[in-house]
Amino acid sequence: QTDGGSSTSAESSESAVDAEALSFDGAWVKAADDGMTGVFGELKNNTDADINLVEAKYADAEMVQLHETEGDGSGGMSMQEKKGGFTIPAGESLRLEPGGDHIMIMGLKKAIKPGEQIKLDLVTADDETVEVTAVAKEYSGAQEDYAPGEAEGSSDDHGDHGEHGDEGKHIRSEER
Repeated sequence: QTDGGSSTSAESSESAVDAEALSFDGAWVKAADDGMTGVFGELKNNTDADINLVEAKYADAEMVQLHETEGDGSGGMSMQEKKGGFTIPAGESLRLEPGGDHIMIMGLKKAIKPGEQIKLDLVTADDETVEVTAVAKEYSGAQEDYAPGEAEGSSDDHGDHGEHGDEGKHIRSEER
């Protein structure tokens, strides 16, 4: 049993995940003042064994989840926690992107400003932790609340309504 124990510990240290084994290339986070935001980039498995990412941690948030985006059956998309996490096959990559798989940070305790770098801990199924850094960027696309392209149109419409509303106020105040 002693030999089996030492060989098991040797195997687990050989398969230990570190920055060389798992890299997060081009990692970025959507700048946000509060609420929630997403982390994106390319998770790269540089080993010859699958890596199962089961958790992500960010100190300045109430909760972090690994999310997938799927069709909701009515032509829209819905986000949900990815059961079992993300598996990155041996020698392959998994792209995290707006509108697809991503890391969701919820309940921000402080703003993430453009250009700021945040540190996240990625936790694997074998309880190894890799610290990664993501840079904050302004990003207005793939708003989770809207269909693609709809967000821009609605904000332009609101701008027009706002201008008409102001003109209307001036007329009303002149009438008084």
